Amino acid sequence: MAVTLGAGAVGLGAVAVNAGCRSQPLGGAGPQIVEPPLPELSWVSDARVAGFEGFEDDADVDARLDVLAASDVSVVVIDTDLSFYMSEELFEESAVYIDAVAQKCHGRGMKAVVYCSMLEALSRNALSGQSTMGKDHPDWVQRGMDGQANVFVGGGRVFWVPEGTESAWLCPTSGYRDYFINRVKRLARTALDGLWGDVPLLSDIVGVWPCTNATCAAKFRAETGFAQPAGVDWDDPVFRRWVAWRHGIIHEFEQAVLAGARTVRPGFELIVETGTMDYSNGTVQGLDGASRDDGDVLRAWEVSCVSDETGMREASADDWISMAIMMRHGRGCAGKNPSWAISYGRQADDAERVMALAIAGGQRPYESQIPLLSRTVGDAWRGRMYGWLKDNNDIWAGGSANPVAVVFSSASRDFVDRNTGVGLYTSTNPADELWWTTRQRDSAVSLPYVGEYRGICKALIHAHAPYDVVTTPHLSAARLAPYPVVVAPRPAALSDKEIAALKGYVEAGGTLLVTAGTDAGAFDENGAQRPQPALLRAFGISPGADWSRTSHRDGAVVLVTGQVGQKYYQTDDAAVTTALAGIMEATGRTIVTDAPAEVLIDLRQRTEHRLDVLFANMDGLDTGGFNAQSANFQVGIPCGGKTPRRVTITQPGDPAPAETPFIHEDGRAVFDVTVNALLLARIAVS
Repeated sequence: MAVTLGAGAVGLGAVAVNAGCRSQPLGGAGPQIVEPPLPELSWVSDARVAGFEGFEDDADVDARLDVLAASDVSVVVIDTDLSFYMSEELFEESAVYIDAVAQKCHGRGMKAVVYCSMLEALSRNALSGQSTMGKDHPDWVQRGMDGQANVFVGGGRVFWVPEGTESAWLCPTSGYRDYFINRVKRLARTALDGLWGDVPLLSDIVGVWPCTNATCAAKFRAETGFAQPAGVDWDDPVFRRWVAWRHGIIHEFEQAVLAGARTVRPGFELIVETGTMDYSNGTVQGLDGASRDDGDVLRAWEVSCVSDETGMREASADDWISMAIMMRHGRGCAGKNPSWAISYGRQADDAERVMALAIAGGQRPYESQIPLLSRTVGDAWRGRMYGWLKDNNDIWAGGSANPVAVVFSSASRDFVDRNTGVGLYTSTNPADELWWTTRQRDSAVSLPYVGEYRGICKALIHAHAPYDVVTTPHLSAARLAPYPVVVAPRPAALSDKEIAALKGYVEAGGTLLVTAGTDAGAFDENGAQRPQPALLRAFGISPGADWSRTSHRDGAVVLVTGQVGQKYYQTDDAAVTTALAGIMEATGRTIVTDAPAEVLIDLRQRTEHRLDVLFANMDGLDTGGFNAQSANFQVGIPCGGKTPRRVTITQPGDPAPAETPFIHEDGRAVFDVTVNALLLARIAVS
């Protein structure tokens, strides 16, 4: 095997391993390591999820559930007609059927949750004059700033609303709230383990910046003292306050649904499908998992692909990086909770790359063939992936060992980007009618906040510096303490409490890097403008030369005035990774490797005696067709001052983990790997 990483090795610090500190490969040398047993994982932590479309006249329910169980699925999402407007009698019949299917799942060792849209109601035969949600309850319907009711009839507008079917989006502050909670309470009296609640958002399919109906107007005035704004004006502090307030009404609705269900059954779970991620849809649609602490509400992230037809098969390299960043973003939003992600694929090879990003990003996967959640890329392939994940499910038991935290502020995104473009991915593709956008202005690289945030994350991935996302609702000095370096990209809007947390982190010895920082803390969390950028004032610093370092108590602040992250997102500017290397070099926690830049690395500390390393391979994935390839490289993983005793590696398809040779140099376990899509290395230390 190779002994020393040569001149081509990369990593934060760009340090080559010194031959003078070499030790011999250690197989069974040293004391035997006995790891204490860990508590059994909860079913939401150990989730391998699949969809199941079921109707009362189905004759093959048992056979189809048998297939899921044989594929090592552990959680079944039952999809029936619950999203349709129905009478109490029909709803009761559906509840009885769902109860029976849930019991069948339990009999096969699987948990069961039921899919139900939370703020959208579908009504069949809407043009025939019969009853619909929109007709029966117009006061429950979301209304846009233009006064238009958020209702439309399907016929090509979106794929999930059939022709002739009404889609009505309901207001979370209206009487619909109690109506929906009462139905969830009935479902909590079945054998179900939870509810999969679909995207409770303020829909902009029809409405222009909803919701402005009477109940929302009254609530906004009661809580803020202001009248609802009559139009979009980002220079108006009341409009900015209203944008922040809209996140809160979605959050309150989610919390009320879970609280209602738990009055019936304390262990009932609410898993909210959230598709808005880190980009601008969270601004305009209100639903934003980064804006509040979710408490006990769980999230399943719908990380969309670039195309509803081809998935990620025609994605660019930066599109793949963007997906990796969104997967990790969801993990950061979840805080203490486990989180799930929909893992879309078109064929097995691209599906495996997507699932690799999900798992390495900390997400429990819900495997699905795009665009429908009840389909699979293949039962045999899913069984191979889920069987491997079941055998290695203790990767969910450990905490993060990553050396960098990136702070995400949804308020900064709202008030800096101002919904000027979507920002989901970077590329456009006029040849694909189902591509995520047709407008270049929607590219994430063009948005000053999302571009800066994602560019910093991209630079860290390329430099093989594993990072975690910490969203502002979870920001505290204690939460940041494990990280020697914290990066705050374009933190324009921060609360006093969040500024105090960053200051406390630095005073305790941390290094804070602030990028695009001339307006750091210029707004508070509600969009009120301060006389001076409050984060800079807290440290007594002013913009100067980029990458200037200012000592503060036991730590330091490094300030960059320019949009260096956005620039890296656009151009892969090597100066950014070089500067990051200088910041990280003194931490002693740099990974040294000659891996391709597109190999993502994640570190997890299972116990004090074992470090888990996950590799997800995006090398070779770029526009022009799907050309996945293996990555062969050497890597040196820092062992935290301990001695590595054994390294084993495994990836999906392997019959069992295999021990691999390694050497111990400069405090790192150095070994060779070949990664297809996903690989797990386990380093035993003492």
